[in-house]
Amino acid sequence: MDILVIGFALFAMFFGAGNLIFPPMLGYIYGDKWLLASIAFTIVGVGLTLLAVVSMAKSHGNIFSFTSLAGSKLSKTIILIIALCIGPLGAIPRTAATSFEMVESAGFNINIFVFTLIFFSFSLFLALAKNSVVDFIGKFLTPLLLLSLLIMIIVGMVNPIGQINKIDLNLSKIFSDSMLEGYNTMDALAALAFTPIIVESVIKKGYKNNLLIKTIQASLIAVIGLAFVYISLTFLGASASKSIDTDSRVILLNFISEEILGSKGKFVLLVAIIMACFTTSIGLISSISKIFVEFSNNRFDYKLVAFTIAIVSLLLSILGVESIVRLTGPFLQFVYPLAIMLVIFNLIGKDKLNKRIIKNSFIVVSLVSFMDALVSLIDILSDMFNINLSFSMEIELILKNIIKIISLNIVDFPWVFPVILTIILTSIYLKFKK
Repeated sequence: MDILVIGFALFAMFFGAGNLIFPPMLGYIYGDKWLLASIAFTIVGVGLTLLAVVSMAKSHGNIFSFTSLAGSKLSKTIILIIALCIGPLGAIPRTAATSFEMVESAGFNINIFVFTLIFFSFSLFLALAKNSVVDFIGKFLTPLLLLSLLIMIIVGMVNPIGQINKIDLNLSKIFSDSMLEGYNTMDALAALAFTPIIVESVIKKGYKNNLLIKTIQASLIAVIGLAFVYISLTFLGASASKSIDTDSRVILLNFISEEILGSKGKFVLLVAIIMACFTTSIGLISSISKIFVEFSNNRFDYKLVAFTIAIVSLLLSILGVESIVRLTGPFLQFVYPLAIMLVIFNLIGKDKLNKRIIKNSFIVVSLVSFMDALVSLIDILSDMFNINLSFSMEIELILKNIIKIISLNIVDFPWVFPVILTIILTSIYLKFKK
């Protein structure tokens, strides 16, 4: 029973704004290829997340020990970017923005500042009650979240909205693009923040000697729930692909709920959205605050950090979902490959890897990911703020050509080939050096 509660709590922490708004749009875009898209999305959103939790649990939930493989300076940079992306500059404000846009689209007239103030006031209150946060989420909020969401999913799968649009696109492109979309959930990064909370809870329940096994069991409960929701929501989005013309994730989600459950459907979804976003906000404020306190060697006060995160998140949430998603994209492109390398190397074990291989791999991944992220950032800034400087366009063109060459034209994941080549060449060098 303890592991079930912890598993539900972990599911609720992961299941936030991105988990609801991204899968339906994926199905909507790729139509009859929705299953392929959902599998690719789930590989990153679920598979990588599970590996991240297990990898972190091997480090006893200590993110500083987990990232130490990357070296002192790079590990601090990784921790800082992850904490900001899944914290006050990305995931946390997105929870409130998504909730507000759903409330607004459901017909309620409320000031965005008033809504976000109430939202983050309650989130902060429960985050500060950190000793009971896991049990509170697992026992009370998660069942309400699951019930409201399951109603929509079951009815929507039994009675689909309409015919599914047939898509004539390259399958490998659909697969890679859907995997990249999985970045936006930030679940694998969030795992690095949530695992310490779960590990602490497992220990408190008396499973210190079976910490890794019990953490894996709790994680499986969470990721199975996530996979079911992802695949189901992707199908619902595909079933609406011929019934609406929109590029807004929130509008699509609201349309699906009304079509499936009628005029009252949007209120069922509204409860699910707010619960999903609210539980994620609580977990993130709590875990990110702890990370910043540790990052400062306990010079920062936990309550003050949590309050600051809530205030910054409140202000940024006013930008809206789409703007937040776009602005955090380049940061995710830089940090996600590094996080993947950390997960892989920690799972293999520090003692089984040569330090030169680890160091060279992180240097290469850092450089390639930075170039890739810079290209995206230039595109986004020029599009959102009409910044079209000639020198920035020239830099972008040069970087694109470099990425295309070194990645063997695998531009969606440009770091993969260079890091494989680096590992092979470094291994050969070390063998001949011996």
